[in-house]
Amino acid sequence: MSSLRKTLAGLPAPVKRQIQERVYPKLLPEGETAPEWHLQSYDDSWHRHGRHWSVLVFYVEDGGAEDAAQLKQFQEHLADLTRLNVKVFGISSAEAESHKEFATEIGVTFPLLTDRGGSVARQFKACMQFPIAGPMNIRTVYLVNPERKIRLGNRGNPSVAAIVRSIEALQQATKTGM
Repeated sequence: MSSLRKTLAGLPAPVKRQIQERVYPKLLPEGETAPEWHLQSYDDSWHRHGRHWSVLVFYVEDGGAEDAAQLKQFQEHLADLTRLNVKVFGISSAEAESHKEFATEIGVTFPLLTDRGGSVARQFKACMQFPIAGPMNIRTVYLVNPERKIRLGNRGNPSVAAIVRSIEALQQATKTGM
């Protein structure tokens, strides 16, 4: 799979966008009810959507430089997210031991969850299914409110500071009845 990733990385941006538009599944739309999920972290704890805001960060692989950079950005903003009652979850198909090593290596303290077989990623339209190789996550971020409604969906590596500002605005709008 890494040779495919390298080939795609070497393509000009307009060509990549054209391929992505044809191959990537459409993001879940804002306002849609998020699928139920229940996944295990490397420390054997189980997690699911609760009565809090959730940021689900679907990433490709443990050890990937882009994935590490993205997860580190969420870690840098974790205090702000926690203050806003937001829980962050990193999700990939890697096994627990790999998640534990990766989290330790990059200094991430929020849960990295194992999505064996990619069933949750498929429900969230955050993976591509390959006939021989199986599912491969697409870097995707969702913001889900306490009522399980999708409030934001982005591909790639959106600005975490912008996500924090969006959460603050959405929470303020909810309080004031907007």
